[in-house]
Amino acid sequence: MYKKYTVEERCRKILEDNGGAVADKARTILLEDRALKDLRAPLEFISKNWRDLTPALTRLSCEAVGGQPDVANDVALAMCLMHLSFYVWDDMIDNAHSKTFKPTLVGKFGGGTSLIIGGLASAKAFSILNEMDMEKTKRQTITRLVWRLWTQMARAETVAARLRSKKRFSHEKKMWKIKMEAIDLETCLRIGAIIGKGSENEIYHLGKYGFYLGVIVALRNDFRVSVNLTLELTEKIRSGRLPYSLLWACDQSEKLQRKTEKLIDANRIEKTQIKEIVQDTLDTQVLDHIAKNITRYSKKAKGELFYLKKNNTTYALKSLVDFQPRLFREGLSML
Repeated sequence: MYKKYTVEERCRKILEDNGGAVADKARTILLEDRALKDLRAPLEFISKNWRDLTPALTRLSCEAVGGQPDVANDVALAMCLMHLSFYVWDDMIDNAHSKTFKPTLVGKFGGGTSLIIGGLASAKAFSILNEMDMEKTKRQTITRLVWRLWTQMARAETVAARLRSKKRFSHEKKMWKIKMEAIDLETCLRIGAIIGKGSENEIYHLGKYGFYLGVIVALRNDFRVSVNLTLELTEKIRSGRLPYSLLWACDQSEKLQRKTEKLIDANRIEKTQIKEIVQDTLDTQVLDHIAKNITRYSKKAKGELFYLKKNNTTYALKSLVDFQPRLFREGLSML
């Protein structure tokens, strides 16, 4: 069905076909609320510059266990709005004013407005969950999963901040943080399976699939930051918020570690210095290291699908992780 497309196009098409409509609704639901007319400018900015395709994972998980995917639309929308909160607040914490040639919300409208938008997105998400018509036990289970998501995300950021302040942040600790935050996609898949009335076994294995996919996505994005494809590396270094790939590369190269340490808290970092950091990073075996990890987690994710009945939906989920190693390599063609 998707063979005529490139790997990136095939992945995107799977996600678009299965969750694009919900993703579009998440972009505009706050903008269309008349009570928020005073925030129209930043909400229009969000509508034009942010789009999260994870609703497809929630719907696919529901369908994989025999449920009708449309039944999961509301919970997928709620999870999508939570992701918006995490997305906005993460940029605030990282003081990221731009990404890939575009300003972030905090870069264009400031921290105060960004804090409000993140809070409103969360409030809307919980409002949607609260209004859903579902049996009591199912609601309680989903509520516990959502609370676990928020507390684990908060713990990951709190511990990371403490370690950075003590200058004890290592690539091992950064990987711990990546795995802690992979609960995001794990929760999407678990909730989708619950809505679809999956068995405990199906819910567990789809959750594990989501966890491994979350790690893969994080490693891909992290590497892109490390080689400055998102134009965030300067601020990451100045603030001491080094990505995993760069931290790992520093452990392989004392020269790179010394260069990086000198630039932390620097008033200004020249473009030539960033180019040197990127080149020194690539001179280590970091690309192969990340590629091997992505391949390893892709195999683990596929392994979780063996416990589910084979159908078109589980095939689509398998395709998403099958494509990841190649997607990682092809995404670096501009280096």
